[in-house]
Amino acid sequence: MNQPPKHNAFIFNDKFDNDLLISLYEDDFPYIEEIFSITLKQLKPDIAILKDAYAIGNLPVVQKTVHKIKPSFGFVGLPQTQELCLQFEGSCEKAGNTNELASQYTLLCTRLEDSVELIETELAKLKAFNS
Repeated sequence: MNQPPKHNAFIFNDKFDNDLLISLYEDDFPYIEEIFSITLKQLKPDIAILKDAYAIGNLPVVQKTVHKIKPSFGFVGLPQTQELCLQFEGSCEKAGNTNELASQYTLLCTRLEDSVELIETELAKLKAFNS
């Protein structure tokens, strides 16, 4: 009797692009767990740098930091967050100062915080699944 592929046994939250994750990592869930863990370790301090830079109006550091964190969301299957980072990065190029980015920045921070929370929750599920 044919058995379904293993990736059907783990169900990612609907906010993750399951097809993207499977295309990147196939059914190597321990590796996906490692990617999520590494991503979180890098994202948290970078988001803090982003917030600090924005608070003091340092537009070049804001733009550089968003550019740095942007690909992380592709690695963990959150392309919508990655796209929002790309849009914000483009807005940084056009802005004269951080005040011009206030509404976009608020939206970005909310999405970043939600995404980190999603990754943390999914990482806990992956750890349980893999053990």
